[in-house]
Amino acid sequence: MVLSLLASGGPNDAPPFFILLTVVFMGIIAIALILAHFRQSLLAGYFICGVILANCGILDHIPNSDVSIQALSEVGIILLMFTLGLEFSVDELKHLRKTALVGGGIQMFICTAAFGLGLHYATGMDMSHSLTVGAIMGLSSTAVALKSFQEFGLSGTSGAKMAVGIALFQDIAAIMLVAIMPQIFTAAPDSWETALNIGMAVLRGLVFLGAAWLIGRYLLPRIMLAVARTKSRELFTLMVFAICSGIAMLASLLGLSIALGAFTAGLFVSSSYYSHRVLSEVLPFKDLFLTIFFVSAGLLIDIDGLWEHIGQVATFASFVLAIKFVACLTAASFLKIPGRMGIMASTALTNVGEFSLVLIPFMQEISPIPALVTTNVYAIAAVSMGMTPLLMKAARKLTPLLVRIPGLKTKRERLNVETLITRMEGIRNHAIICGYGPVGRRLHESLSQYGIPCIIIDLNADTVKSLLNGGHLAFLGDIQHQITMDLAGVRTARLIAFTFPDPAPALSTYMQIKGANADITVIARAKFRSEVASLHHAGIANVIHDEMETGAAAVRLAKQSFDIIEPSDAPSLSH
Repeated sequence: MVLSLLASGGPNDAPPFFILLTVVFMGIIAIALILAHFRQSLLAGYFICGVILANCGILDHIPNSDVSIQALSEVGIILLMFTLGLEFSVDELKHLRKTALVGGGIQMFICTAAFGLGLHYATGMDMSHSLTVGAIMGLSSTAVALKSFQEFGLSGTSGAKMAVGIALFQDIAAIMLVAIMPQIFTAAPDSWETALNIGMAVLRGLVFLGAAWLIGRYLLPRIMLAVARTKSRELFTLMVFAICSGIAMLASLLGLSIALGAFTAGLFVSSSYYSHRVLSEVLPFKDLFLTIFFVSAGLLIDIDGLWEHIGQVATFASFVLAIKFVACLTAASFLKIPGRMGIMASTALTNVGEFSLVLIPFMQEISPIPALVTTNVYAIAAVSMGMTPLLMKAARKLTPLLVRIPGLKTKRERLNVETLITRMEGIRNHAIICGYGPVGRRLHESLSQYGIPCIIIDLNADTVKSLLNGGHLAFLGDIQHQITMDLAGVRTARLIAFTFPDPAPALSTYMQIKGANADITVIARAKFRSEVASLHHAGIANVIHDEMETGAAAVRLAKQSFDIIEPSDAPSLSH
């Protein structure tokens, strides 16, 4: 009732887009409070809010609501793509290359073939169109999968790593689809022109990536440095969104998708020296972007239209979810992921992701596809993303039964991952050791002698596996991610030690660490005096200066060789 009055009370006194945002935000709060009371996923609530608003008649009172909804959807997708690009880690891709290439390749091949052939025989679409739509439907939502793992406290598990690896492969596949689709559907069939045009499209994509790389490598650092020197947080935030829109427009000028241009912008910014500050500036907006995206996805659903073809939609949706689940389980089997975590990862990736809402309209502009297929893809994408958290909750309860199915049984890990997470959640007054090189190993051994519990975070999979097999608490992750800090229990830790001589992680996370736990002791390492000064300026008092410590050790050994004995030669660790 309140929303109706708001929408109809004065449409001429406020811009339609502002009215739509007001209605959306009020609807989100109302539905989110209800779902929170029943401890249900908020992601599903955002989608439900969009569906209700789209079908309750309130949008009829907002002038040009169709245009506003389209604008809201595009803004949500572009900003979400930028944040996904920021979190796309090349280092993580290197560590997960087997998962990405093998798991992602198997999953995409099965989905593309199954969906493509199904659409070809069910709708009569030609093979090139049906296979392309099949590939698009094979893409899953990275944001939804990772958010769901985070909500269940499973972000450090092998299932989450499998989901991340496959999602990285899918991101690359989506970029390639945008590059080659215009050439596939505009050239004459069975001609060399198709191959030539595809080659030109790939070349154009490489030109865009090269230009974006040059901008990210040479221009952006200078702009970021100039902005950073102003010490204006507002200007830095504006610069971040200017970079996003600028590189996205460059993609548009080259005939590529604006949304994928935004993703590429985030990707190249993430490789810069200022990437962690950029991420810290964007993270507060990420949940808002995700909310807008899910609401806009719900706004695309026409209940009346779906009801007319409910049988077809239900059959098609069941087919899609089943094929994607089986494809991911097959990938998990090849990757030797334990049955329980393989099922969770497969469930998280059954959805049709946000890239479908970008690629289907892009394909539609190039070559028309049946309206019923488009409607079905939109509906399945929106419903499957909204239902993913609920499906994962059901899967978690059913996994004890599912893992008994022949073919899903796998060799048990020496240390059960969920047991590891449970053990971590119960730890208090512990030490968090970031990096397990010689320094981290020695610190761990020393603290363990005194019975001090330690949680070790490292980016080397073999190191983490060895520690887990030894019964130690360790997981693969990057401390610069908020999820990693939460999983390591930074709020209840007494000490966090950055044991590698790189000040960037300590600088980028110090304020978040202190915000979560004001009493925690932070130890950092630095190689050069300028880095020590930067750490001290940030507020980190306990800094180990490698050059100073090495010099002090050399002086001590030299004095011993000359039989020089002084009362105290031991220098302080903080300089």
